Amino acid sequence: MEPFDKQEQELSDRELDALLPQWKVPSAPTHLRAAIFPEDTEPWWRRFWSTSVRVPVPVACCLALLLALGGWRWMVPGVGRVVMKTERVEVPVVKTEVVTRTVYRDRIVRAPRTARDFSALEPVAELRPRIIRSVHVQD
Repeated sequence: MEPFDKQEQELSDRELDALLPQWKVPSAPTHLRAAIFPEDTEPWWRRFWSTSVRVPVPVACCLALLLALGGWRWMVPGVGRVVMKTERVEVPVVKTEVVTRTVYRDRIVRAPRTARDFSALEPVAELRPRIIRSVHVQD
């Protein structure tokens, strides 16, 4: 890289912005498109069968193991298969006679007691206090 001459100066942003619309993009070489986009000469079904997909080895091993277990479970008779059988059973219906009567009875309805209703409380007739001492406390 050659050092700048004292006579050359760096262009400012305004000067570079003014030069930008004048710049022309060089054309791409003709062989570049053919190298990137090759022409399809073989049919789609042949490309489908020859396509490869990269899979990591642990993922491929897990898939192979799952396929082997699934095939084994499918091949073993009676394992994992549920057979449902439905039958229609008729039940005899016994008709009973229903008697409906309305009975009226006179009774006294009392209001529910609240916590402030002390009319049902009576004084204690005899008081017998009992002292319980702890085993660890001495007299």
